[in-house]
Amino acid sequence: MMPLRQNQLLTAMTQIALTPEQIADLKRLLLQRQTLLERTLDLELHADDPSHVSITGESDADWAAADAEADVMIAKAERDANELTSMSLALDKIADGTYGVCEACGDDIGYPRLLAYPGARRCLGCQEKAEGLRHT
Repeated sequence: MMPLRQNQLLTAMTQIALTPEQIADLKRLLLQRQTLLERTLDLELHADDPSHVSITGESDADWAAADAEADVMIAKAERDANELTSMSLALDKIADGTYGVCEACGDDIGYPRLLAYPGARRCLGCQEKAEGLRHT
């Protein structure tokens, strides 16, 4: 058996519409991820709670380290908030019957891609074009 070429793989990942069972599986994954993100965000957003021990001391190095740590925490919270929004949008699409349809071209996104990233809004080909990865 010959390995699939990139265009064959792309076609295999995007041409098949979702079955009701696949949608149910993906909805379960979305709900699980949504719950995890909500918990994670709650922890990230309350990291400055007085119950947390401060690492800042009197030296500039302590304050620099605390600032760097705060920047990382903010970046993680922003990333998680964006993903949470993506999960919510995907659940809304399931409710209105448009889940699994590429927003760019209208083709089916495909189950393998949605398993990898249940919040995907574009098929693989359109995502690659959006990211500038494909020149065709």
